[in-house]
Formats: sequence, C-alpha cells, structure tokens
Amino acid sequence: MSDFSTHFNVIFIGIAGPSGCGKSTYAKHLVDHLHSPLYPIELDHFFIRHFMIDHPILGKIKSYEQPDCLNIKSFLTLLHQIKQNPTTITQYHREDIPINKIEYLFIIIEGFLLFALSDEITNLIDIKIFLDSTQSECRIRRYRRRYKIQDIILNENIIVSNEFQQWFDYLVWDEYLKRRHLQIDKAEKIFHSNEYHQKQYTPLDDYIKQRLTEIIDYQKKNHL
Repeated sequence: MSDFSTHFNVIFIGIAGPSGCGKSTYAKHLVDHLHSPLYPIELDHFFIRHFMIDHPILGKIKSYEQPDCLNIKSFLTLLHQIKQNPTTITQYHREDIPINKIEYLFIIIEGFLLFALSDEITNLIDIKIFLDSTQSECRIRRYRRRYKIQDIILNENIIVSNEFQQWFDYLVWDEYLKRRHLQIDKAEKIFHSNEYHQKQYTPLDDYIKQRLTEIIDYQKKNHL
C-alpha cells in the first residue's frame, strides 16, 4: 500500500490587507468553512525584531511595520514543508480533522504584508485575495483588539485616544500605504469592507469555492 502522505494536494489560500481589516477573523472562518486540517498560518507569528525609528511626527518609536521585522526565510521554509508533507507540521494540526483522510488540503495563510515579501512566496499561493478597508475602520478594529473591547459595545460609543490614533495613522497606516499598490497588483481578487460587513462572508466564500473548483478540475484534467 502506498504512503498516502505523499499524495496530498495542497492548495494555499492567501489573505492580505491592512492591519485591522479583518484578515484573522476571516481566516478562522475559512478554516472551518473549508474543513481545513490546519489552523491558519499567520504571518504575525514570524515577527523577530522591531526597529527604533526617528519618525517626523511621532519621534523615536518602535516599528513592527517593515518586512525586515519578519523572519521571511522561516516563513518560506514552512510553506515549502507544508507543500511537501503537511503531516510533519504538527503545531498547526487541528485535532478534530484527521489530516490523513483528506485528499485536497486547503491551507489558509494571512498577513498584512503577505503579497509584499517576495515573488517566491506570492507564487506559492494558489488563491490570493485582498481585503480592502478604510483607515477609520481599520483604526477602530485595532483599537478594539488592543484593549479587548467587547462586541456588545458599539463603535460609536468608543473614543479612540489621540495617542493611539496618531500611532495608527502616522505609522501603521502610512507604512501600509507604501506597499498597498504592490499587494493589490499581486492579488487576483479585491474585496471591499462593505462586501464582508458584520462577517457576512458569502461573496468571499463563493469566490473561493469557484476558484477551488477551477484549480481542482484543472489538476484532474492534467493529471497533476
């Protein structure tokens, strides 16, 4: 009997977008929706350093917004390992879904710089979507996340501090804008925040289902 682990068909689904646009939330939804045997691969887990910068408005401040803050080599190595044999990546395995019983593995990857790291990484990703959102929407989501504000509290009842707003607007958002067009150019589909408002993910799910069908049909037709 052949070793089933050598016959996996791994399909990477990449989700990029600004900090606070909802990437992590959608990635978790997609893992369940597609019955992925692995938890999302989050680029945030590959932070290795920060940089002290002299910002013209914020002064001396720590920055985590540049690609050099990430261990890109380790991230790329992980992606190759998953492609070659996902059974070895035990730290991401979900106990409720046995990996050896699945022919096609849908692996979700998300990160704010995902399509801006290298062509090698981008080319490994089979489906590339970009979640576009406004500065104000992303700011309030980041604020809620940092201070763990409960969902029952409406956005209009939250007052974002001036310090946080300046940090987000002049550092996080400005750095995002520097690479926004690069990432959008590499994405195959852009979804705007009104298309997934209040976690209504049907348009996104339908698109990904369509693309998965196309990829699988192509692989079967060409015996890949």
